[in-house]
Amino acid sequence: MRILLTNDDGFEAEGLQCLYELLSTKATCFVVAPDRGRSCCGHAVTTGSPIDLEQRGENKWAISGTPADCVRIGLSWLKLEPDIVISGVNHGGNLGADIFYSGTVAAAREACLMGVRSIAVSQYMRRDVERDWNINASRADYVIEHVCKLDWPAGGFWSANLPALPPSESVHALPIAQCEPERQSLRFEFAHDRESNVDLIQNDPTHRVIYESNYQLRPRGVGSDVALCFSGQATLTWLSVVR
Repeated sequence: MRILLTNDDGFEAEGLQCLYELLSTKATCFVVAPDRGRSCCGHAVTTGSPIDLEQRGENKWAISGTPADCVRIGLSWLKLEPDIVISGVNHGGNLGADIFYSGTVAAAREACLMGVRSIAVSQYMRRDVERDWNINASRADYVIEHVCKLDWPAGGFWSANLPALPPSESVHALPIAQCEPERQSLRFEFAHDRESNVDLIQNDPTHRVIYESNYQLRPRGVGSDVALCFSGQATLTWLSVVR
């Protein structure tokens, strides 16, 4: 099997590199990933400027574009001819409406649009839960193997989210649930930039605001991907694309 790996956290991200090291033991793997973090870039593509490619070892490239660009370059320019594209493991969940903002999900969507099977894999994280990216890669591999045994209807791809579990939890006891995305978006607000002089803001048209939210308090309807992933299950969501 030939696997193309990409992400939106950047070429050096542990989630990507640990998954590459694991999958390379049983398949021919390629990495085409952004040369820096591109989180929350959505399905942006580069059309009006050149894209730089830098080979960083055998079967590995970093490019100056977006995750969707990475898939386009890997398939159309490098002609890697993968059997499957895997985007991730993303450093953070892509649950509910996150799928519209996520560069990780967009890379899988682009692969689907180009006629290649694809899976986006994201790791929901909590500050109070220890992370081991080698273990997370093993959990991703376990879920990917499960997904590859499922039916793949035409015109879509899978988005998987891994729960935040301590490394001591058995990989092979990980529950996996198919579900729909949470319908309610993550709540957020904007606040004054704490480094700004608040007293001057009213008279300063160039002042800055910052985004604030609490990911752990996001809405979670019964049976949604948020509710199930937050409860300790790996979630699988089938996402259709316009063909």
